[in-house]
Amino acid sequence: MSRRSAAWRRTLTGVTDTFPGRRFLVAVQLLILTVASAGVVLGSTSPASAAAAPAQAAAALALSPVTVPPMGWASWNTFAAQINFNVIKAQVDAMVSSGMRDAGYQYVNIDEGWWQGTRDAAGNITVDTNEWPGGMQAIADYIHSKGLKAGIYTDAGRDGCGYYYPTGRPAAPGSGSEGHYDQDFLQFSRWGFDFVKVDWCGGQAEGLDPRSTYQAISDAIARVTAQTGRPMVLSICNWGVNAPWDWAPSMSTMWRTSGDIIYWGQTPSMDRVLANFDSAQHPSAQSPGRYNDPDMLIAGMPGFSAAQNRTHLGLWAISGAPLLAGNNLATMSAETRAILTNREVLAVDQDELSRQGVKVAEDQSGRQVYSKVLSGTNRRAVLLLNRTTSAASITARWSDLGLAGTGTVRNLWTGTDAGTFDGSYTTTVPAREAVLLLVTASSSAPQPTTSALRGVGSGRCLDVSGGSQANGAQAQIWDCNGQVNQRWTTTAAGELRVYGSKCLDVYNRGTADNTQVVIWDCNGQTNQRWRLNSDGTITAVGANKCLDVPGNATANGTKLVIWSCNGGANQRWTRV
Repeated sequence: MSRRSAAWRRTLTGVTDTFPGRRFLVAVQLLILTVASAGVVLGSTSPASAAAAPAQAAAALALSPVTVPPMGWASWNTFAAQINFNVIKAQVDAMVSSGMRDAGYQYVNIDEGWWQGTRDAAGNITVDTNEWPGGMQAIADYIHSKGLKAGIYTDAGRDGCGYYYPTGRPAAPGSGSEGHYDQDFLQFSRWGFDFVKVDWCGGQAEGLDPRSTYQAISDAIARVTAQTGRPMVLSICNWGVNAPWDWAPSMSTMWRTSGDIIYWGQTPSMDRVLANFDSAQHPSAQSPGRYNDPDMLIAGMPGFSAAQNRTHLGLWAISGAPLLAGNNLATMSAETRAILTNREVLAVDQDELSRQGVKVAEDQSGRQVYSKVLSGTNRRAVLLLNRTTSAASITARWSDLGLAGTGTVRNLWTGTDAGTFDGSYTTTVPAREAVLLLVTASSSAPQPTTSALRGVGSGRCLDVSGGSQANGAQAQIWDCNGQVNQRWTTTAAGELRVYGSKCLDVYNRGTADNTQVVIWDCNGQTNQRWRLNSDGTITAVGANKCLDVPGNATANGTKLVIWSCNGGANQRWTRV
């Protein structure tokens, strides 16, 4: 949970996103930038603890309690900070009676608002027993009694979100866990909690470094786990600051990739659903037990239609994202319950491979095809997403999915078989909605092929400038010579690989004509996906434009770009 205000926007990581807050936090932000520019890292660990961190992180990973994306319910989206024992108990009971538990939802996560920042003389967290009779252990025990797991919330900073951004229940200074990591996580464990979400409001305001701070938190959980024997899921919630997908997989089960999907008091928005979905596209970071988190679900909340709920859940399922419902389970409709418990859709999210679906085609702007490799033989989950404002036909080609031959197609929302198709399947997708399919093909696409690619117009080969293996080295044409910097491997993922680990890449995810083409570490993003067409053209999937020798040039060293496809000789290539 993190609060956002349209009046304040952050640009610390180069990504603009709304943040919560009071006006005085602008001054705090300036202070953070000043401290950072001076090379000071606040809240850093001692050399001894830093040296111990790798072993402790390894211990945390070894004790990870999940191998598929966590599923459950979290309190913030519906109740904000207005929670107590009875509120949570009612949701626990509804999770059981609705059939959600039996469908696989496990965690009941108590978000911000359970604690206002008070501690006893020994520094232990104290809670209002009028609101939480028997303390937090009592609610954890009740959750466990129903065959479910219990989650709790804190902040990485000294002062938590409830202090900086009160929403009806302000917290006192000291409502975060900084300075008490071992103590607080040990207390959570002894209370019986299985999951802890650690927010970033205090961490942001206090200028903490995300990576070292969350490493210290992960290490503390590892020490507590070793002491109590109770594994605990760590959910990092720092809103994508400092690209957690690059470092969080070594220390946590899940990490938020963006700001909140819904801000307190706002109506659910499909624009926000799509933005959060896009923010979580980091497939190379994801593996069993490690997940990009685009935030809690808003499916079933007031203001969202059944079609929007299905689209929302389908996007999270194709991503293999954590599924934490945020609606009121006690009052949801039968229609919402059916959507949230659709076993075939949930199976896509929970597939044991834990792959993240990736965009494999966008033949026309806004008409997108996403594919997720599933366990089993030649099986793909396929999401056809229409971002436009009009209904549109979208085609899934087997070649884009790494498949071949005939394929059976099943619509997972209607639970019906569409039939068997040869090479592709086309259907109409309503505006701003998605169709979720299961495609099972008779065979896989041919194994990766390695060869040179010679330009039809130039007679010269696709080449990496100077034989460089550095990220950003430019693609060019050069006399064909058989060297390794001209040997390109086409993969089932649609990559053109060179040197084994570098991919042909549209620089900075550009989509405009004349955008440079370079090599970069393979990362699964759409600017590294290419489609080799029967007419010899090579389409950049993310930009939907063709690999092009500008100006029909033929000279050695001519740098390559993408350009609107026109079928010219300078856009056609042959294998040699």
